[in-house]
Amino acid sequence: MANLSYVNAELIVQEGGLPPLVDLLSANNEAIQQQAAGALWSLSVNAENHLRIVREGALPYLTRLLQSTSEKLLEQACGVLRNLAVNDDNKLRVVQEGALPHIINLLRNENDAVCMQAAGCLRNLSVHAQNEFKIVQEGGIKPLVALLRSSNPKVVEQAAVTLRNLSVNEANKVYFGTDGAIAPLIALLRSAQSTIQEQAAIILRNLSLTAENERAIVQEGGLPAVLGLLRSTETRLQVHAAVVIRNLSVNGEIWSVL
Repeated sequence: MANLSYVNAELIVQEGGLPPLVDLLSANNEAIQQQAAGALWSLSVNAENHLRIVREGALPYLTRLLQSTSEKLLEQACGVLRNLAVNDDNKLRVVQEGALPHIINLLRNENDAVCMQAAGCLRNLSVHAQNEFKIVQEGGIKPLVALLRSSNPKVVEQAAVTLRNLSVNEANKVYFGTDGAIAPLIALLRSAQSTIQEQAAIILRNLSLTAENERAIVQEGGLPAVLGLLRSTETRLQVHAAVVIRNLSVNGEIWSVL
């Protein structure tokens, strides 16, 4: 059931497949739980099923699975929640169900697949204004920052996009400095992948709007890396770098302390 076609997925839902699949998430047999979670992961790709799955009561079961000892179940549960959190209403419901601390905890998992799905889930949750500061309050920035140093570019990208979303919130900006985000973000400006470079540049652009972070960017040696992006062949990277330079140049105080 892991590779359901769109037509088959619709038929499964129409024939009443969701309720028993949701019920099986609480089965005493781990193999059965994995099959049910895998099926729901596939079905949750369809936007029309986002609310249907939640209405069938899946969120409490999925939240419990986030505490499983099975890495496969952890990946699957995060994957389902990641898809469900595309829906704006579900973004709030997932947090209200108490899943947020568990998702953040899974950012520290040693399995890259689990980390990627957990970061991807936070990426979708962080788009909602009511969740931006809650993720930070629950200690989400520090483990996301740690993932910026991952050797897996897919993990790095998910963590970076989530941090980009969080960096928009004014109240969150100070935590990026205190949680050690500046140095790894500067390092990512030299990434071989332009998508990762762009995310790091956008975050630094957002952070450079505050005096504390401006100072930290310069003190951490960020200026040469930002200037380097001005010479990029990618126009969007040049634009983001130029905005960072503009923000840094506005505050004369940062230069007097160097």
